[in-house]
Order: sequence, then C-alpha cells, then structure tokens
Amino acid sequence: MRFNKATTLGAICAMLPACASLAMAGDGDWAQYGADTSSSRFLSGGKVTADSVKNMKVAWRAPLPGNDLAADNPDLRTWVNESTPIAVDGVLYSSSPLGLVTAIDGQTGKSLWTYDPQGYADGSPPNLGFISRGITFFKDGDQKRLIANTANGYLVMLDAATGKPVESWGDHGSVDITKNLSRPVDRSIITLNSPAIVCGGQIIPSIAVLDSFAIGRPPFKYHPPGDVPAFDIKTGKRNWVFHNPPKENETGADSWEGGSLESTGSSNMWARPSCDDEAGIVYMPFSTPTNDFYGGHRKGDGLFGESLVAVNAATGKIAWHFQMVHHGLWDYDLPTSPSLIDITVDGKKIKAVAQVSKQGFVYTFDRTNGKPVWPIEEKAVPQGNVPGEKYSPTQPFPSKPAPFVQQGASEADLIDLTPELKEEAKKILARYVHGSLFTPPSAEKAGTLLVPGVLGGGSWAGPAHNPKTGVLYVPSFTIPFAIKLKKENGAAYDYTGTWAGVGGPDGLPLFKPPFSTITAIDMNTGDQLWRVPAGKGPIDHPAIKAAKLDRVGVPRQSHIALTDNVLFVAPEGTNSVIGLSTRGTALITQATKDEPEPFLYAHDAKTGAVLGEVKLPGGVFGGIMTYRAGGRQFVVAPIGGGGLSAELVAVQVD
Repeated sequence: MRFNKATTLGAICAMLPACASLAMAGDGDWAQYGADTSSSRFLSGGKVTADSVKNMKVAWRAPLPGNDLAADNPDLRTWVNESTPIAVDGVLYSSSPLGLVTAIDGQTGKSLWTYDPQGYADGSPPNLGFISRGITFFKDGDQKRLIANTANGYLVMLDAATGKPVESWGDHGSVDITKNLSRPVDRSIITLNSPAIVCGGQIIPSIAVLDSFAIGRPPFKYHPPGDVPAFDIKTGKRNWVFHNPPKENETGADSWEGGSLESTGSSNMWARPSCDDEAGIVYMPFSTPTNDFYGGHRKGDGLFGESLVAVNAATGKIAWHFQMVHHGLWDYDLPTSPSLIDITVDGKKIKAVAQVSKQGFVYTFDRTNGKPVWPIEEKAVPQGNVPGEKYSPTQPFPSKPAPFVQQGASEADLIDLTPELKEEAKKILARYVHGSLFTPPSAEKAGTLLVPGVLGGGSWAGPAHNPKTGVLYVPSFTIPFAIKLKKENGAAYDYTGTWAGVGGPDGLPLFKPPFSTITAIDMNTGDQLWRVPAGKGPIDHPAIKAAKLDRVGVPRQSHIALTDNVLFVAPEGTNSVIGLSTRGTALITQATKDEPEPFLYAHDAKTGAVLGEVKLPGGVFGGIMTYRAGGRQFVVAPIGGGGLSAELVAVQVD
C-alpha cells in the first residue's frame, strides 16, 4: 500500500481567533453547504415523521435573480441551476447561476435583498459555464457574514443583514483568487463553482479550471495548476498556497517524472473540502491531471492527483495524504466533499473521514493520522498498449465497505429483461474494449467502455451521514462512457481522448436495473444495510412493465438530505447539450421543461422503504437541503436554469 503521513497534528482550534466564530448549525439551521463543515447533509430534531411525509406539499417558489439577464443575453446562458441555499435563523441565503446573491424569507420565499457582484461581466467561465452551487456563512463576533463566489474568480465578503460588501476585508470586500499561483492564470479558463470553506481562521476556495475533455477540445500544454490558496478571515490577506502539482523539493515532487510537474495542470480541487473545526484540519479532494485520458507526458504516480490531502488549515502544511488513483487515466476525480464521521469499529472509537469516489468505493481513514480504518490493498490492474504511456501496475482497493455500484463490464452485467434486449446489448458491448475496473483507455475498436463512467458511480451530489448512528447514505448511478484515444500530430500531447455516454437497446440503459441507487452503509462495521432504486425510472417501458418492476431508478444522479428518521431523495432532471459558448470553453444546455419524474421522495432511513412523494414543478439539478422556520420544516430544491427560469422550490415536510 502506498501511504504517507507527516507528524500528527494536535487540536489547535482553541488557539485560533476564528475558530470561535465558525458557524455551527443552530436548531433548525442548515448553515453550510452540506449542512455543516463535516458535510453530513443531516438535520436533527423537528417533527418530520413517517406520517408527516405522506402529506408533503409545495409551500412556495422563489425565482432567483438574474433570470432576466440570461434571457436577454444569449452569451450569459450556459448550464442548469445547481444553487443550493443555506438557512440561518429563518433566512435563506442563495446564489443564482450567474452569481447574484439573495436573502429570502424562509417562511414565505419572498426576497429580502439582492447583491450583484457582476462576475458575469467577463463572459462565460469554462467547462459548464455559469454554475454557482452555493455560498458560505460564518460569524465574526455578533456579525453574520457571507462569502460568495464570482464566475470570474473573486471571493466577495458580504454583511448578511444588508447584502453589502464588507469594505474592510480584502480590496473593498473582495479578493482575487487568480493572483500568485504557481503559474500565471488566464482568468477566462478559471472559475469558482463550489462554495469556499472556513477552517482554522482561513477562507479556502474550491477552484474549477478548464477541463478540455468536458467540452471536446484538445488540451493545451500549460493548463492552470490545481493550487489551493487560503485567505485570512479577518483581513483577506493570502496566508498560504498549497501547490498541486508540488514544487521541486516539496512532498510529492518525486512522483512526477521528467520534470512534468512544471507544465501539468488541472489537478484542482473543484469539489468543496471538509473541515474538522476542533483539530483545525481541512480535508481536500483533488481531481485528475491534464490530460484526463493519456499520461505519457506525465509519467509517475503524479501526486496529488486524485488524492485526499489533510492540511493544517492555519499553515497549509500537510498532515497526511492518500492517493486513490495512481497515474489517473479515467477522469476519476474525487467528486464530492469528504464525510467526517465519528464511528466505533471493534470497540474502538475513531474520528474518521470517508471519501466517496466515482469508481464506487468508500475510502475510510482515521482522520487524525490518515491510517485506513480497514485495509486498502494494492491490486494489479489491466495494462494497455498505447505507445508512450506508462501505466501504474496497481491501484488501491478498499477491503471495506463493498463497492456501492457496478465496476467494470461483462456480458453478465447486460440488461436481460428479454432475450431480445440481451442480444442487442451484447452487440453494443462488442463494439468496445471492456473488462474489469481500471481497464485503460484505448485507441482500438470504438474505445474503452468505462464503468463507472466519468460522471460516476459516486458523483458531486455527494453522500449524507447521521452523526448519531454512523450510517452513510450514498446515491449512485451507472452511465457507461466510451473513451477513445486518438493520435495527435503537432499538438501538446501525443494522444487525447474523446468521450461519449453509451446507451443500451430500445432506449434503455445498457446494464441491468436498478439504473441508480441509494445505498446505506453502517460505517461502524463497513457493511451495507440496504440498497434501493433512486426514483421510479422508465417504468412505462414495455419490458419493465412485463417484468413487473415498479421502481428501477432514474438513470441519472440523485440529491439527498437526511433527518433523524427520513432520507429525502430528489432524482435529477434531464437536459441536453445544444452548443458551445461564444468563447468556446463552455457547454450550453437546454433543460427539459416537462420532466418525466419531477418528484421529491421520502424514504425510511432505517429500511429504505418509500414513505411518501410529492410532485415538483420542475426537474431538480442541484443539492437539496432542509431547515426549520416559523415552526415548520421545509426541504428546498433548485430547479430550472438551462434555458428555463432558475428557481428554488420549498416543500413542507412536517
């Protein structure tokens, strides 16, 4: 097993002035994206019961600011609405897809104030364009503060009471995240999607950089690095920068051969990290280096690509790290926040961190020192034959928990509801190189069938966990992707990869149902408790009707939020890519207006049984959350965007 650690860090939070100011969820508050800095997506208390969710109803709808801007200016239209609000003292704070910030009365949905940082003025950002998944809340003494992202690479601090910038912080209320990184960064190919986290007196942003595979264009040699800066919570001063790739003589530099760390980029942290406030450690999930599917120019394991890195938030020093994918060739980014969860294993109490992955594993560590809770074994994986490539001979496989999704592809996995469907599925499978997990990309046939695909498996929607029981709930789905390598002449790299989702026969997915699932895992034992389909799925298809299946799972990801006894599940809506932004660096999509299944479901958290459902006015595209205000409890989901009005819809659930 390849494992590295530095000296264990002690509890330092009490010595840091900002630790006392970190937002802690009050009664009924959902004060952070993911509920809290442990990314639990959990809210305790209240009156949500198995009976109350049988009578769920839409309470209010709130259009997000900026819909008129996107409608009037085609250059400002790109992606769907992934904006998840937070809730503090009965007030919701949300960002819109274009980055406008608004405060909303949690009982009525009425807007209280709006602030427009005009981050869209520089044009569409890269990849999926205008996405703002949320904002950050913290307290500075008695003052409530918000940290908002802009599409063009700034953090803005706002007074939560008024929506006005805090002039004393940074440069009149904002800081530029593009300055003083390892290499100069073109602002047009860098953006902020996920909300920053406050940890150890620092504000630490998640930075998205141009990922050429996402928009189908060849990568260039010098992509932005995956560096992570930290800004002082009081002043806005940049206090440290974590370098990814590392600099010469830094930890991990020797894992890059031939000086490739000087040019390789894109191994960034686009998902939100998590923070252990008591220890003052931030847990950072990183993505795949450039380019995603060929690494002949970056031989070696390539730290800290596809790694979980624990860092002293006050200093930026590494506490420990673990690489989930060596020399990544599959775009298996760490897609979501790590779950900080206290568990008891064989009678021993462990402060753990669990990282859900695209490839369908949950990697689990003692978060104080990085030691695996259960053994993680280096196993031999398939090797390819692409000239110039240097494949890693092994990859790390956790012994527990068991994978929560199909890994690899064989005829035994194919949809077989009828003999005709199975035969057609065999023909589709035969077009591709296929095999076990980590079968590498190929230039042969129609490419390699990647299962799980580049979207996961586990996805950015992320898991939830109950801190009281130690149970982790993981949404997942199975969409295979074909990765086809092609030879490049005179380009930055010898090979680049093209990608495409692969469907199955007669409009159904290629593999057996369920097509998406929710899996409950007891993290005290590593055992799966139950696994159920996420949503109904295409149950009107004749083959599914004939098989008498009433739930097969929506073939997309699902978003979840957890209470003591109820797990809320919102399967994602549908949208289609219709073009490129005028810059040519972002995709434009059109959301489907009449979704086949725009529902919010309530499941029994102990058994997975469906307790209730309510039809929503549109497809959900971002994380859901729950909060209490005025004696009632609500679940809020972001809908629309992608050519439709971006809104928040609140459902009363108690």
